[in-house]
Amino acid sequence: MKCKNYVPQLIVDERMRKIEKENLKKIKYNLIEIKQSNMVYEEISAHVDIFVCKIGNKLIIEPSQYKLIKDQLTCNFKIEQGKEKLEKKYPYDIKYNVCTIGKKAFHNFKYTDPKIKEELVKQGYDLINTTQGYTNCSIAVIDNNSAIVTDKGLYKILQKYNIDVLYLEYEPDIKLLTNTGYSTRKGFIGGAISRIHENIIIFGELKRIDKEGKIRRFITSKSLNVIEFKNLDVIDYGGTVLLS
Repeated sequence: MKCKNYVPQLIVDERMRKIEKENLKKIKYNLIEIKQSNMVYEEISAHVDIFVCKIGNKLIIEPSQYKLIKDQLTCNFKIEQGKEKLEKKYPYDIKYNVCTIGKKAFHNFKYTDPKIKEELVKQGYDLINTTQGYTNCSIAVIDNNSAIVTDKGLYKILQKYNIDVLYLEYEPDIKLLTNTGYSTRKGFIGGAISRIHENIIIFGELKRIDKEGKIRRFITSKSLNVIEFKNLDVIDYGGTVLLS
């Protein structure tokens, strides 16, 4: 819904580095920060793609974060509270981690929140089941028919459904945060790259995960701009959600 003098809002992980937050504000976005939760393990405790699922122009929000996000909205967006709370143990932490590319939705739908499934069907999405539960973490969506992945199983599924997909045959050096520094776990590419309007934001310096330039070429081939943060490690924040 259009609002007078509205400044687009971005939902982000509260642990995002100060320089990244400041730069997002400079390019005219207001930030809504997901607060850390003890419902899931520490590394993903404020990840946007763990607590929020955007389907078309509607948000489905995990119950514990619903009021926090609702109270910060500056326009009357369509939002709804999900039916199920998250749990620490996989796969009960993936309920909101659905990836949508165009009108296709990818997830392990055995564990998807019922409200999300209901909304996907209502909006006419094709539901494509995967064994990978962290689909939104694992897929960097570039546009309505293209994506970047490191998971070979997801690569094959996306190819099958005619998605233009760049498959990286190496494990990018993507960091996950803990309260004391970096985790020993590796981050996911979908949580470290986010499309915001005509820009693809890399949360860190792109060459640290793209030494041969394949990611940059793929993004620019779609007539999109790359925004990155020089001299910084690439961090998985669970992406962002744009409200505009």
